[in-house]
Amino acid sequence: MSDSARKPLNGADTAWLRMDSPCNLMIINAMLVTERMDFSDFRNTIINRFLSFPRFMTRPVLKSGQYFWENDPFFDIDNHVKKVALAGAADKKILQYFLADLVSVPFDESKPLWQILFVENYKGGNAVILRVHHSYADGLALISVFNSITDASSNVTPLPLAVHKQEHFSDDEVSSFKEMNYEWPRYQRALDSAVIRADKYKSFAKKISSDGVSIFKNQDAFRELIGDGVRAVAELAQLATMPADPKEVLKGRLGVRKTCAWSEPLSFDKFYGIAKVVGCKINDLLLSCVAGAFREELMAAGKNVEGKHIHITLPVNIRSEDEMDAGGVPEELGNYFGTVFVPLPVGIENPLERVYKIKHDMIALKQSLQPALSYGILYAAGLMPTGVQKTVLESFGNKTSAVLSNVPGPKKPRYIAGARIKEQMFWVPQTGDLGLGLSIISYAGQIQFGLVGDAKLFPSPERIINRFITQIELHRTDIVASYIEDLVQPTMAS
Repeated sequence: MSDSARKPLNGADTAWLRMDSPCNLMIINAMLVTERMDFSDFRNTIINRFLSFPRFMTRPVLKSGQYFWENDPFFDIDNHVKKVALAGAADKKILQYFLADLVSVPFDESKPLWQILFVENYKGGNAVILRVHHSYADGLALISVFNSITDASSNVTPLPLAVHKQEHFSDDEVSSFKEMNYEWPRYQRALDSAVIRADKYKSFAKKISSDGVSIFKNQDAFRELIGDGVRAVAELAQLATMPADPKEVLKGRLGVRKTCAWSEPLSFDKFYGIAKVVGCKINDLLLSCVAGAFREELMAAGKNVEGKHIHITLPVNIRSEDEMDAGGVPEELGNYFGTVFVPLPVGIENPLERVYKIKHDMIALKQSLQPALSYGILYAAGLMPTGVQKTVLESFGNKTSAVLSNVPGPKKPRYIAGARIKEQMFWVPQTGDLGLGLSIISYAGQIQFGLVGDAKLFPSPERIINRFITQIELHRTDIVASYIEDLVQPTMAS
C-alpha cells in the first residue's frame, strides 16, 4: 500500500501512541457485566457492529517519520476476540486480579491495537472486557462505540454484514442517547467556547511544530489567538509555573504491576438528591467525595493536610454537537478533549464547606482556557520529535497526583447479543509518573466508581473505594445536620 492510500494520525493521536512506557501503558480498559449469552452471538455482534468502525481494522505504522493508519492485511477476528474462563469461584475478587494482570499487558504492534475478552463464567453470567489503545479513541468515544453495538431490548437479531452502524437505532434509542448525559455534558457544554478555541490552537500548534521558533515572528500566525490574546499567554504561563504536587503517599516510584478495583452500583438518585439540596453540580459533589477520600488516605499515612490541596487531571470533551451522529457517536474516533487541573481541598474537613469550595473553583475553571490550551499543547507535542514530546508533557504531568475521568452512560438498561447489561465500568490510563487513575460512570440509574493504580503505591485499592463510599454518607449526614440547624435557629430566635 502506498503512503497516499494511508490516513495519517493527527497530532493528538500520535502523542497518545508515543506515550507508552513500561510502567504506564496508554490502554483504555472497559468492562460490561451481563446476563448469560452465547459466545457465537456475541462474536457475530462484534463482527457486524464493532468492525463497522473502519479504524478497528487498522494499525498505526511509522513511515518516513510519520504515523499512518494502515489496514491490517492479515486481519483475523480471532486474534482480537477471545473466550476465557476465570479460575475458582469466578467472583468479583478473582475478576479484579485478572483485570489487574491484564492492564499491564502490551499489545502486539503488528496487529490493530485492541482486544475483547469474553469471560464465560462470571457470577452466573458473563463479563466482557474491552481493551483499546488510547491512540484509537478517547474514553467518551469508546463508551459511545460500546453503546452503538448494544440494543434497547433483548429481542434483536445480530445484523447481517455491511449494514451501516447507525441503522439499528430506533427513534426511541436515538432519543435515549441524546438524553443519557445526566449532569456532566451540561458542565462540558458550559465550556462550549473551548471547542472553537481548540480548533484555533490546533491550527496554531501545527504551525509551531512545522515552522519552529520563527512562528513567533509571524504576526499572521498570532492572529489565530484573536479574542484570547494576553489572557491565553497568561494562563499558559500560570500552568507552566504551577508547582508539582508532592511525591508522597499518592505519588512515588512506579513499578510495572497494577491493582484494579471498582465499587458496587450506587443509586444515581442518592447523588442527585444531595446535589439538589446543596445547589451544586453532581460533578462537584463527586469531586468533593474524592477529595475526602484522599484526605483520609493522607491522614492515615501521618501527613499534615491542614490548608493543603492536591490536583487531579480532569478530561473535558471538546467535540461540538455537529461532530456527533444521530446516535450520539462521534463521526470520527480519535482524541478530542482537553484537560483541566482541578485543585482538591484535602485540607477542608467539613464536607459541606469542601463541596462549596470545589463549586467555586469549578466555576473559575469553566471560564478558563485550560481545555483548549492543553489540547493545543498535546496536538503540538505529537508533531514534535519524541524526546521533545516527552519533556513537554512531563512538565505538565507532574503537576497532578491522579487522573479522574467521568463518563455518562445510557439512562435505561441496554442489551448486547440479547443479554441485559447489568454494569458498565472503565479504567483510565495514567501518563508519565502518575500511579493512580480514577473513573466514574453512570448507567441505568446507577453510578460506579473505579480505580486502577500502581501495585506498590496502592496495594489495597478497595480501601480508597470504600473511603469514597463513606464520603457520600458523610456528605449526606452533614447536609441533613446543616439543614436542621437552619430550621431550628429561626425558631429559637423567635
